[in-house]
Amino acid sequence: MPPRRNTSKAGAASTRARENNGDLRSLVQQRLVEDVLQKTHAKHDGWMVMVVDPPAMRVISSVMGMYDLMESKVTLVEDLVKKRASFHDMGAIYLLSATSRSVDRLCRDYMPEGDREGPLYGNACFVYFLGKLPDKLLSQMKSCKPLIKRIKGLGEINVDFLAKEARAFHFDMGPAFADLMLNPEGPTKAHAMVAAKLVTVCATLNEYPHIRYRASSKVSESIAQIFHKKMNDFVGSSADWWYYGDPKHTSRERGQILLLGRTDDALSPLMHEFTYQAMVNDLLPMKDDQITYSADKEGGGKQDKDVLLNEKDEIWVELRGQHIAAVIQTLSARIRDVVNSKTGSALNQTDSSGKPISMSQMASALKALPEYKELMSKLSMHMTIAHRCMEVLNKKGLMDLSDLEQTLATGTDDNGSSPKLPALIQQVDDELSNMSDPKAKLRLLLILIVSQKGLQENVRDRLLEVAQLSSSDKKNLMNLEKMGISTVSEEKKTSFFGGQKLASSGRGQAESEYAASRYITDIKVVLENMANNLLDIEEYPSVMPMPMPKSTSSGKGGKTSSRRSLAQSARKSSGTSWAKKEQKKVINYTGHRNIVFMIGGMCFSELRAFHEVLESTGVEIYAGSTSFDNPSRFVKNVSSLSKGGDSKKSPKGPRKKVRE
Repeated sequence: MPPRRNTSKAGAASTRARENNGDLRSLVQQRLVEDVLQKTHAKHDGWMVMVVDPPAMRVISSVMGMYDLMESKVTLVEDLVKKRASFHDMGAIYLLSATSRSVDRLCRDYMPEGDREGPLYGNACFVYFLGKLPDKLLSQMKSCKPLIKRIKGLGEINVDFLAKEARAFHFDMGPAFADLMLNPEGPTKAHAMVAAKLVTVCATLNEYPHIRYRASSKVSESIAQIFHKKMNDFVGSSADWWYYGDPKHTSRERGQILLLGRTDDALSPLMHEFTYQAMVNDLLPMKDDQITYSADKEGGGKQDKDVLLNEKDEIWVELRGQHIAAVIQTLSARIRDVVNSKTGSALNQTDSSGKPISMSQMASALKALPEYKELMSKLSMHMTIAHRCMEVLNKKGLMDLSDLEQTLATGTDDNGSSPKLPALIQQVDDELSNMSDPKAKLRLLLILIVSQKGLQENVRDRLLEVAQLSSSDKKNLMNLEKMGISTVSEEKKTSFFGGQKLASSGRGQAESEYAASRYITDIKVVLENMANNLLDIEEYPSVMPMPMPKSTSSGKGGKTSSRRSLAQSARKSSGTSWAKKEQKKVINYTGHRNIVFMIGGMCFSELRAFHEVLESTGVEIYAGSTSFDNPSRFVKNVSSLSKGGDSKKSPKGPRKKVRE
């Protein structure tokens, strides 16, 4: 039998953390290569089959491709839950989530089943788990004799999360929304799962963080306590593991993690956002990072093409947080730079009839040249996607709708005036009357109710009549109550056209360049305060007493600009030449690391806020959540509250506060 568990990562983790400057994607990739593939081939040099369950497949595919696996002598990747062919002459590498279902299927691979009398694979079996393997499941494995005698390696690699960006991750736990929101104090299985996954994030980053949570969020406090215990257990059982801030690693202070709950800001996930990444996820059909767009065929015509918008696409990484108007201007400028280059100018500037050729014709001609083919294809792809976003925006009339949303959210209109609530309600009434999509109606009503912290009951009921929502959608709207968000205001009942003052649910950016982007997400204010060590200890208490900060990080300040409409061009254009690859900005982070984790899903406007604060302050912050959600997904999550969550309590019994 191999060692109980291999969780010692001291030397390797030290090198990884230093070389990658905290890049989560690189850290996860290197852990998979070094602690799974290389350790396996140190004991077994032949080609092998890799068997993964769905969660492990998601982890691998987020940072590696099949080519990377083949370089490590993995000839085939199989799905654990599907029927598979036998390979008796090949060893197997299993990468699994630590669940009873996956362990049960693992054992069945080595037991007679149906027409199969022997094991599926050869005598070399290596088993690795994404997170901690419970003792009960280890005992189950030990009881499977055909499996145990073939195991040559067993380990826990602590990568039970999806590293979507260098400093952004999520747990792929969207379906757990109802469980977490309906049972905020827990402890439920979902609470324990979030805490266990957070341990693997911290283990990967070599962080033993001080734990803080928002006092108003019961689910945050509950998970903070569970995570505190699990993190202490991990540190106590991993003698060779180290963390920043311990006596031997003083290059940075001990980190800090802040847990937030979605109920404290249910408005941001609903708002229309006009930055590139948010629009693509909101308006276009996109699954994970994959999107289908209409591309030019070499022989003429169009064809549908699937592409991934992720960290490997440098143009996407550069532009995803920019306003769609700035994106289109930047792409146009880059294409124009290529066309106006020496090579472009050298091409025949007239067509067969002697007329000057158009920009699009010139771009097509340049695509045929090998040195420009990849660049022009990328630029054209993003231009196509950006214009598709604009087509949907204009077709649905989202600009006018967004102006209304911004005023409801910030309490002021584009001119800085504060309109009365009845006037805004009348605008909502008009919008609802003109809408045909029930989902759009529900989304607008949710924005109105959340932003105004409820409506007078007669006003709410009248708008529901105007919207003509189905009984299920009405029920879904009322699910806000289950999140602790009242649909009825506490003010005295008055006539529908009373003179109530418009409430403000968020801060407005007084000098925002775009009128439809005035609203500032709640999390951005939290991030800025966190970066400057200004979080109030009463509002954001810690599980254990916080040390006095050794230094205070200050931001670099933001840039001022004048407000412009979407139709106007962006203020800044790209001055970068197409021929010169812009050198990536390298930020040398100082001080302790910060992890901010949103329980209940994070939206893309919040993800953008992380990038902005990261760049403006130079303070290292990681963004994490149970899932990354677009508005449709968030509305579905709210709808799921009607069905109820898993109210089963954690087998460890009631939560207890623990001390270090």
